[in-house]
Amino acid sequence: MPVSMPKARDVKTSGFPLIPDNYHLQHVGKTAQGNGYWIDIQLATEKDGTRDFVAAYVFDREGNLISSEVVDLGFRNENSAQAIEETIEKLKKKIDAKDTAEILVKPFSVMFYGQTFGLVIREADDGDEAPEEALLDAMPGHTLMFYGPWSMCNYDT
Repeated sequence: MPVSMPKARDVKTSGFPLIPDNYHLQHVGKTAQGNGYWIDIQLATEKDGTRDFVAAYVFDREGNLISSEVVDLGFRNENSAQAIEETIEKLKKKIDAKDTAEILVKPFSVMFYGQTFGLVIREADDGDEAPEEALLDAMPGHTLMFYGPWSMCNYDT
């Protein structure tokens, strides 16, 4: 069932829908308590390699972040895919994930392991003009970029 979008157009205050798909938004839905959840696979590139993370976010019905947990899986290796899947299943049980469904989310950021995680509004780089429309990056790896119109779930990888 689609989420009810607020009338305001400002994504910072009104949020936007995360709609489950078969690609990068496979783990989006509702908990047994009726809150929204999103489990995201993230990465950080470090001098010794790529570090993998699995992040679980829980949102209230208005799209505000109410809890988060990030698991550091260490540097990527031949067992990373299996470790990611096992961690996703553990986090789903922990947050009591029940149904795959569209949810409402607002931009947010949280710190874990010295990294910023979340859906972060893209700021202008030094010397650049700010984007006309808001853009949101899934952090810390910039793995997804969300953009308007905000009544839809538009993203690029």
